[in-house]
Parts: sequence; structure tokens; C-alpha cells
Amino acid sequence: MKPAIVMQTDFTADTSAVCTMYGVCQMVDPELRLFNNNHAIPSFDTFSASINLDYVVDFWPAGTVFVSVVDPGVGTSRKASVAKLKNGQYVVSPDNGSLTHVAKKVGIEEIREIDETVNRWQPTKACSIFHGRDLFAYCAAKLASGVITFEQVGPAYPVEDVVLLPIVEPEVKEDGTVCGMIQAAGEHFGLVSSNIPYEMLENTGVAYGDTVEVVICHGGEEKYHDKVPYFKSFGYVSEGEPVVMTSESLTVQIALNLKNFVKVYGIGQGPEWKISFRKC
Repeated sequence: MKPAIVMQTDFTADTSAVCTMYGVCQMVDPELRLFNNNHAIPSFDTFSASINLDYVVDFWPAGTVFVSVVDPGVGTSRKASVAKLKNGQYVVSPDNGSLTHVAKKVGIEEIREIDETVNRWQPTKACSIFHGRDLFAYCAAKLASGVITFEQVGPAYPVEDVVLLPIVEPEVKEDGTVCGMIQAAGEHFGLVSSNIPYEMLENTGVAYGDTVEVVICHGGEEKYHDKVPYFKSFGYVSEGEPVVMTSESLTVQIALNLKNFVKVYGIGQGPEWKISFRKC
């Protein structure tokens, strides 16, 4: 069976743009299996693109070809690339920071710049603003179908040259405070996920039922400060009350039961959003 292609973009879910990407893949090989990750990534947000890739790669087999198109520099000198990950997967994406989290967690074995002279959809060669369809989807389809090998994508360049976004690494302070950054603040349910592994918090002596002091700051300004219970799920606190728990990505998360923490407190994500937890 040919490897799956999994797509994510900032195009929104109801746009015909994604349909044309599917169509180009089917023109290459109608037997290809195409899946969606997330087409509602915030516009131009390469950090969110990186997080969305990080969220799903563990749950797809080796050989999977991910297509990530959040591309504010489309048509410029930024590199269009295919990264071969150390777990055997591939990511077809602009090299603009979107590879940050997979580079750190999984590792990039090799990266190649797409040769547009042979791996570009030619009927639309006059267009320079839709590489998602004309370059990334087309090249991904050729790779997944076996029309080209990874070596035929284009010239390799040093993995050390891959563009990486700044990341605040989690750490434990001398007083037992566990510090990190908010790497995901979902607007739908309002879940606020740190990049702190749950084991790092529990290794400081925190267990279910304990209370932890939570502080969230943005650019040095305190946005939230409270004492919150640590439980394994929402239902252990009353409606509207905060709870600290382990997220689906196995990091420390804070949320409100049946309310939206992100909207109530105006929380964002990225390296400027710091979060800390300390056992009370």
C-alpha cells in the first residue's frame, strides 16, 4: 500500500483551495490516500503549523508524507523543502519555521529543496502565490506514489540550515517551580497546554489531588495567577472551575470545566507566553 498523504494549511476548512490540492494529487496517482490534519491554522502562523505537525506525527506510520502549507513568504526566496524525518516520515513544507517541533522532537535526517523545474505542476507555472497546490501537493504526490525518490526531490542542503523558531525549554527551578511556555491555546475548547512534560511536574512531588500555584505571563505582564487542583480530567472540579491535568500530548495543561480558559483570560501561545506550576 502506498503511503498516506496528510495535509494541513491555513486556508480554512471550507475553501476550494484544499480541493485543488487533492485534485492535483489525484492527477498524479488516483490511488493515493489523502487525509486532513487541520486547515484552520491561524493565517500566516508558522508556530501553529509547527505545533500541529508535532501533535500528529506520533500517530502515523513511517513513510507518511505530511504536507504543511502556512507560507507567508510564498513566491520569495524562502526554500520549498521536503524533510526526511528520523522516524521515516516526510514533511513537504516551506522552510520557514514550520519544521521546528518535529526537528526538535523527532529529528530531521536529511532535507532537500524542491527542484521546481521538474517537481512543479506546469499548467499553472505563471502563478507564484499557490505553492500549496502547484509545488507542495504535487511534489508530495510524486513522492508518495513512487514517481520520484526522495533524492529526486531536489538538491540536499545542511540540516543545520533549517529555519527554527525560538522555543523556551522547560526547566525546574531550585524552589521546585516548573517553568515553560504555552505551546497551544485552543480557541474551541479553551485548553491551554504547556510544553512541560507531565513527568517533570510529578517528579517535583505533585500528585493527583494536590494543589499547584499557576502563573501565566505574557511579555513580563502577569495574565493569570491562582491556586489550582491537579486532577486527571475536567469532571473532578465544578463547572467553571480551573483544573490542571495531563494533556493529550502528555504535557501539563490548564483548563476550565465546561468553560473556555483561552477566551475568559485572553491567553495566547508561543515563546512570549510563559507558564509555571509549583506545588502549594
